Amino acid sequence: RVIDKEYGVESIVIYPPVDVVGIKPKRKENTILFVGRFSQILQSKGQDILIKTFKKMFDEGLKNWKLVLAGGVEVGVGDSIQNLQNSVQDYPIEIIESPDYKTLKDLYGKAKIFWSASGFNQNEEKNPEKVEHFGITIVEAMAGGVVPIVYNAGGHKEIVIEGENGLLWQTTTELIKKTQSLIIDTKKFRNIALNAKK
Repeated sequence: RVIDKEYGVESIVIYPPVDVVGIKPKRKENTILFVGRFSQILQSKGQDILIKTFKKMFDEGLKNWKLVLAGGVEVGVGDSIQNLQNSVQDYPIEIIESPDYKTLKDLYGKAKIFWSASGFNQNEEKNPEKVEHFGITIVEAMAGGVVPIVYNAGGHKEIVIEGENGLLWQTTTELIKKTQSLIIDTKKFRNIALNAKK
């Protein structure tokens, strides 16, 4: 939409290839997962937002759940990763730097919920480059039967149909409420997970 408006064209979207065959659901664990590069260059993936939100949920009584953040590490983000590591001490939060594909498939297979804050607090009309353009990891997670709860901007809106194959959020309060609703309502979780897989 942004490109069409900018250049006065009607572009054809060719989506990137995603392995939806090799990634399979496994025995599910109480894990919330985010997969995305650790980067500050152009597009912040919002790992700090996810950590802050999970810590709030944990402090308010969420037990027997963990948050896993996995992703490749771009040059020059060593300090920011160290800050993230420091911020998760004493919480059931794991940061996995540059996991191999086998590890990723295992994470997708076992996780129940996929979070994304990519694009959070960005104006997608003014700065479309700062929101998620497509979201390959969301589709990979869905292939593993993981329910996506992702920020309502950019490519996320092309992948997730609210309440059918995932959930969209605008505020961290909404992220918490929607996550809690899936934790409590296992039937709702199962239905959305099945639709996500399809």
